[in-house]
Amino acid sequence: MKVAGIEARLDKLLSTAQAETANVDLFALITDREECPICMLPLPIVENKITFKTCCGKSICDGCIYKHWMNETKNGIPNHKQICAFCRQPDPNNDIKAYKKLMKKNNPDAFILMGNRYKQGEGVIQSDTKALEMIIHAAELGKAEAYALIARHYDRGTAVEQDESKCQAFYEISAKKGCVQAHRWVALFHAMNGNTQNSMKHLNVAACAGDQVAMDGLMEAYKAGGIAKEDLTQTLRASQTSKNEMKSKDRDDARTAKDNGLW
Repeated sequence: MKVAGIEARLDKLLSTAQAETANVDLFALITDREECPICMLPLPIVENKITFKTCCGKSICDGCIYKHWMNETKNGIPNHKQICAFCRQPDPNNDIKAYKKLMKKNNPDAFILMGNRYKQGEGVIQSDTKALEMIIHAAELGKAEAYALIARHYDRGTAVEQDESKCQAFYEISAKKGCVQAHRWVALFHAMNGNTQNSMKHLNVAACAGDQVAMDGLMEAYKAGGIAKEDLTQTLRASQTSKNEMKSKDRDDARTAKDNGLW
């Protein structure tokens, strides 16, 4: 697709999304998070604590993956013969083919991962344009994170003309749709542009959702006198509540096993 065609598609996407989220408070706390399909707890915010399974297109938390791995290992099943903890099928031998199969089923995560392959040129011919097309597909399917990834394209001028206004607009759509990381990214965007007040507001939303990076940012702001102690205390409490909702023994066991090189 030519740049002009992509720009037109993005303009339509932005217009539709802005209309859909017109009545959504940009700084409303995030109360609805994607859950692990096995333990039904909110998925961790840190991406390396989640595994996307190409067999079924599900994102599963490390706790459930580790528990399943332990059970399979105890039963004498070697790693290369173990099956998915959710769909009970073996992992596909070819991720690209698996992504394409999931894309035909309109799986937005598969589009994002395929976009990453095009961006890096892994298994496919490198193309920033194709990478962006994949992300646009994911956004059209309702994936909140995809809007933030589009914003980064406008920020860097990758496959589209650099545009600060559209960058901010897509970040804000992503944030309104509940992407925790988008709040952190748009906070950085505002900070770099001198809008400290809005930056702190976005960090607050992310921190209340349990994002530790955002919480650390607020702590630094407090030390510099930019946040009142009462406000920081309130955010700390909300952050801990969110972390407790994501916490489980299986996830703790998985983290310990990783830290000790046992898994």
